[in-house]
Amino acid sequence: MKEEAKKLLKFEFLSQGALGGAEGLAEAFFEVIITRMGASPFMIGLLGSSAYVSNLFSPLWARSSRKFGAKKLVIISMLLASLFIFLSAFSQSALAFLIFVFLYYIAYGVREVLYPLIVEKVYMDIQILGHAEATYTILYTIAVGVAGYIMDVESYKLAFILAAGLLFIAALSRLPFPDVREGEEEDLELPYRDKLILGMVAMFMVAGTGMLMMLPAIPILEVRVLNLSNAVIGIAMAVNSMTYVFFSELWGRVIEKPSHVIRVFQLGFIAIGAMAVVYFLSTSAWYVYLASALCAIGGSAVSIGWQAFSMGIPDYRTEDLSALHLTTCGIRGLYAPLLGSLFIELVGVRWTFIIASVLVVSSLFIAEALIKPLRERFEL
Repeated sequence: MKEEAKKLLKFEFLSQGALGGAEGLAEAFFEVIITRMGASPFMIGLLGSSAYVSNLFSPLWARSSRKFGAKKLVIISMLLASLFIFLSAFSQSALAFLIFVFLYYIAYGVREVLYPLIVEKVYMDIQILGHAEATYTILYTIAVGVAGYIMDVESYKLAFILAAGLLFIAALSRLPFPDVREGEEEDLELPYRDKLILGMVAMFMVAGTGMLMMLPAIPILEVRVLNLSNAVIGIAMAVNSMTYVFFSELWGRVIEKPSHVIRVFQLGFIAIGAMAVVYFLSTSAWYVYLASALCAIGGSAVSIGWQAFSMGIPDYRTEDLSALHLTTCGIRGLYAPLLGSLFIELVGVRWTFIIASVLVVSSLFIAEALIKPLRERFEL
């Protein structure tokens, strides 16, 4: 790593820590808050969708970064996200809360697309992803515990105001970074025509549909079926984040070849499928704690795995692959949480988890079919 990059690490970890704190104080509780506001399963599904529908803007952010640079876009987006979190704290209805959350996700989505590009160009070291995720998750762990307590004894508004302040700090901590952009134009449609890349997309369309179907089911089960307090839900989120720290580091260390990414994805899908079964069987907070740990194992596998894949494939730009992944997440977000809401109405919240788990686990077979062509193309 270059000397200049080493000097930026303290700002990197400050930014990641502030983001972790902000998400733990606010974003982690979006579904819980709107559920307690009395929102219907359909509206809860819409909120779950908003986090992913905003990803449909990902190609725009990737292309804009070549014109304006990644740094400027990331800073502006985080400042806007801070504003929307602040405004959401004063929402008087579930609908107003939903609108501000949607605007927050649109702004925050810029960072999701461009962060792997910054890591690749500034640090050129995939392990920085794992270290950054660890810093983020440690602060997230602390924040969800604090937020659960604050919301039980005071109000979610205080937690959201603190989150807005941390997002502001995260944005300013990006100022010392150099501007990052691609200098050469390439065929922007190439990733969308590559059969191997499309196979990866198909795998995530199946698995991701199951994952996103669970978004409205989780808060309904925790709040309305199990009657868990915000503090208990905060502990579950802390368990999730501590597990996420460990496995983010693990995946960052074990991925050395493109085919390793597929194996990591498969382990992640198994964990998410098991999580759904645990939720189906849950009768107390202990089941939720176990499900939260399994969720972290699966979530970290998908997150670190795709970032490693997008940085390790020489044929395409990192931000284009990130944008492709996030765009397909956005497509799934248009229908999957609402599909989950529909199944909740038709078969109940518990059986919705079983239906979702079948979809997630079935994607293991698609993943297995991708290993041989991936090895032949990039490893032999």
